[in-house]
Amino acid sequence: MKRLMLTCLVILGGIPTVWAAQLDAEILIEDDSILPSFSFLRVITIEYPDGGEVTELLQGQNQEISFHLDKDTPGMKEMISQINENLKSLPSTVYVTDAKVNYQVILNGNPNSAVIEYKIELIPTIVNSVINSQGDLKSIDANWRGISLDSPIFFETEFGVFDINNPKSALDVMIPEVVKKFEDSDVEILELPMIDSSGILELPLYKWHSLFDNTAIIASSELYNFTGKNVLTHYSMGECNIEMSGICVDRKWEKELNLDKEYKIVIVESRDDASITIEGYSDSSAMGSIETFESSLFAPVSEDPATNEFPATVMYGMASIAAIGGIVMFVFSSRKVKKDKDQGQTGIDPSHLIAYETSISSGGYKTNRGESYLVKYDNDKTPVAF
Repeated sequence: MKRLMLTCLVILGGIPTVWAAQLDAEILIEDDSILPSFSFLRVITIEYPDGGEVTELLQGQNQEISFHLDKDTPGMKEMISQINENLKSLPSTVYVTDAKVNYQVILNGNPNSAVIEYKIELIPTIVNSVINSQGDLKSIDANWRGISLDSPIFFETEFGVFDINNPKSALDVMIPEVVKKFEDSDVEILELPMIDSSGILELPLYKWHSLFDNTAIIASSELYNFTGKNVLTHYSMGECNIEMSGICVDRKWEKELNLDKEYKIVIVESRDDASITIEGYSDSSAMGSIETFESSLFAPVSEDPATNEFPATVMYGMASIAAIGGIVMFVFSSRKVKKDKDQGQTGIDPSHLIAYETSISSGGYKTNRGESYLVKYDNDKTPVAF
């Protein structure tokens, strides 16, 4: 999905800025399940401006760990169980029946610092999202957007038993010598849980931006091979500002290490971001402590007949006024043209103008230019200047 939105950019000494948690989801009214995509991003920088043993181990390093996890991967059932326990505590009515995970870590050892970039994409299969249904109007649970896990999540991978929720697991595989040098230091910030979208839940839905899209029901959209059949409502957390979503503040952790040299660990995450598209005419609401989307495939109709007729009356009235105005202007313009034709030439009579030459010659070149002035005639028809 495309989204048009503004972001807060913070430059921190060459550290890439990322979104801590990104959510993209599409909710189709007639489907029984939702497959949202959660992306959890983090950047860890190990700074070594003064050189040292850690510098020698990290400079020039270029490594990557990536793997895919699904229902057949040992450990997936346990993770799904943890997610469902978390959903109950939010609270939320939904539960997860299946999930997929794409895991990636990239390490780059630069001259003065090493940058480790993490990305975990979680795609759960969510069911039981409809809390209430009255005719075509459905109340859809929206609290599931705040999934957060703080316990280890172990999987059997090609790199051995791997805790995807603990960034240190990747460092144990990629740079074990460096991790060993950090053992006697307090580096708990390297083990902060990765899977956390609670910030998306903290911003109430009524503060989100919404955009109505009726492209699918416009007849001419077929000319552009648009295949949708119902209107859409797009929700976005919007740009970072004080009024809508609070002050833009990155999450940042720092730890200075005094080993053979001075080192510094910096961890950065930006504010969370989310975009949810719902099929139908939608609005946000709440049922107790659960926020909901109220959605219908058909446009809401007021129970007051007079209210229903008002927009049509206004449109027809404005169209009538415009038509009358056009006729009046046409008649007025037509009469003006006829009057001008009857009067013939208007303005100064050419017989009262006398021309004289104003140009001068320069060598063999001369331009023919002139001006005229207004005169009047005496009794013997001799012109006299005003």
